[in-house]
Amino acid sequence: MTQLFATDLDGTLLNSSGGISTVNVDALRSAQDAGLHVVFVTGRPPRWMAEIGHITGNHGHAICANGALVLDVATGEVLQADYLDRDLGIDVVNRLRRIDPDISFAVELAEEVSFMIDENYRPRWETQQEVPRVPVEEMFNSGKVIKLLARPSEHAKLDADQFVSAAESVASDIVDLTHSNIFDVLLEMSPNGVNKGTALARFANNLGVSQSAVAAVGDMPNDVPMISWAGQGAAVANAHESVKAVANVLLPSNDEDAVAVFIQQLLGA
Repeated sequence: MTQLFATDLDGTLLNSSGGISTVNVDALRSAQDAGLHVVFVTGRPPRWMAEIGHITGNHGHAICANGALVLDVATGEVLQADYLDRDLGIDVVNRLRRIDPDISFAVELAEEVSFMIDENYRPRWETQQEVPRVPVEEMFNSGKVIKLLARPSEHAKLDADQFVSAAESVASDIVDLTHSNIFDVLLEMSPNGVNKGTALARFANNLGVSQSAVAAVGDMPNDVPMISWAGQGAAVANAHESVKAVANVLLPSNDEDAVAVFIQQLLGA
């Protein structure tokens, strides 16, 4: 019997326009009313979570930054975090420069100044606040880095999967590497052994919930660790093939309220 329900956000709970349908919101509420713990498990940093809380009713917890941080959605309080060591981070930077000398970097941090970029980095989304531009070596000075981001230069001519593969060839022994959007060539790195799967396992253990009682749904390569770990792992129809390969449940697309469909299946069972 399912006791913990974990869902990715972008491309899974959220539809293609970036919103959450009332059908999915109602399904999350039904899951909670039925006694399920609901947790969002996302690559998003805490700074992108306030809007999700407002839409879904500020309930429960979120595992953010691909597993590096646990957040109280209602209060925004950081409950637990795994930080990327400065020396290790700079080592990764130097290794990645071997495959692309003009690679650009950014970091997500668990503090008031939550995002930093270097001079050449192009953010995926624009922000209302001015983002500090500093050399990547200085980004680690606070000791609060939860995720390192990297973009290849245009002359590298790599797609998202190719970029991750190239990065793994030089740095997979010291960090977890992944990506979360096939249309945006962006490498996402966490401390070694920190990913959505390990974070969900720890979260479940803290609740006293067994692996077999966990259900999870996602769509992108960064979801593979949690989909393959969960007792029931589901892939939406629009998922990356790597997610479908490890899922034991296949669902409609995110635009067809896949999360609600999965919850209904779980509650019906």
